[in-house]
Amino acid sequence: MRNADRRRGFTLIEMMVVIALIGILIGGVFRLIGLAGENARESITIDRIQRLENALSGFYAEYGTYPPVARHGSADPFKKDPSDNTGSDGFSSANANRAARCQPMGYEFPTPTSLDDYIVTLYNGAAYSANRNPQAFASDKTDWDDVKLFRYGALSFLLPRLSVIGNFRDGGANNRPAEEFFNYAQWTRFNSSRTGQYLDQLDRETTVCARWMPNFEGIIRGGKTLFGVDTHERDHGYPRFSSSPYSTGGGNRHVLAVMTIVDGWGNELYYHSNPPYQSYRVWSAGPDGKTFPPWVPMNSLTADQRKTVNGWIKDDIARTRK
Repeated sequence: MRNADRRRGFTLIEMMVVIALIGILIGGVFRLIGLAGENARESITIDRIQRLENALSGFYAEYGTYPPVARHGSADPFKKDPSDNTGSDGFSSANANRAARCQPMGYEFPTPTSLDDYIVTLYNGAAYSANRNPQAFASDKTDWDDVKLFRYGALSFLLPRLSVIGNFRDGGANNRPAEEFFNYAQWTRFNSSRTGQYLDQLDRETTVCARWMPNFEGIIRGGKTLFGVDTHERDHGYPRFSSSPYSTGGGNRHVLAVMTIVDGWGNELYYHSNPPYQSYRVWSAGPDGKTFPPWVPMNSLTADQRKTVNGWIKDDIARTRK
């Protein structure tokens, strides 16, 4: 009877084998779950790029070019971000990513005055709405580096700019930014310059942008309902603000509202198009979040740099239209 009782139980070695097998099985399940998650994020990325391509095709059919996005920073991947006091010049993924985004995807703009108090509370007085001090901005400048007020990324050409930043049909001043901004050179370079022209611009934007707006349903971070299409990305609706406050000098710091499109890993998509804007490239940096400007020749890099760059870009997801 005593020997039979021993045979019914597990030895220590048998228990260890069982535990090891269970661990292997659990590890396999987690790996499969991880792969499924990565596949889902890749699918999200591909879907968003394709929908963005549909809108870009609509823009080209209307205007004969792809969005003529001005540079909002240096295209040199060996230069640091001028606003980053901790960075340094040289070969790094941070500098490469910044250069690759010199033609940004996102649209940034002053918020309506109705959000002024909310912004003060949100940033504990460390940053303000641009509306609080319009005189802090150089009204005769057009370049982003000279006055960080309107950031015209690729998405700004595909969205109805006036409908996005305010309500101009009902006359409610608190539903749009300070009126002075629409006389600033950074706005008038690409838009109507007088109040009387707003309705003309609204009508044109409504007619044109409505054609491709359904492509943006549910994929714009910081988005809102436009022409009956709810564009906001789940849990990331309007308003979304600049990732960090901008400085206007003299200690003044302000934030802008942001609308952009991110990939399945939460990183902003990239856009590049050279004059005369008859081709473009849209891409994601992939799971590792690292990329490299496609306009920099690989033969201009050292052998070690090429090896590193190939590692950065091997998981990129890109679409090019020529």
